[in-house]
Amino acid sequence: MKSSDRDDGWITGRIYFNREDKRIIIKRPQSGFGYTMNLGNKWTWVFNIIFIIIAIILVSVF
Repeated sequence: MKSSDRDDGWITGRIYFNREDKRIIIKRPQSGFGYTMNLGNKWTWVFNIIFIIIAIILVSVF
């Protein structure tokens, strides 16, 4: 059984936080479609910070 198939990492059915799960992108089992990010993975935060920095740079330039 995959870590995302258990209920121990899901908060309100929409937010996934599981430090033991090494995946960054997780398919939402409750809704049947869509994906979310594992907020327990440090690389998710690195990706989000880089994305925010790029968005701020693009907004300030244009």
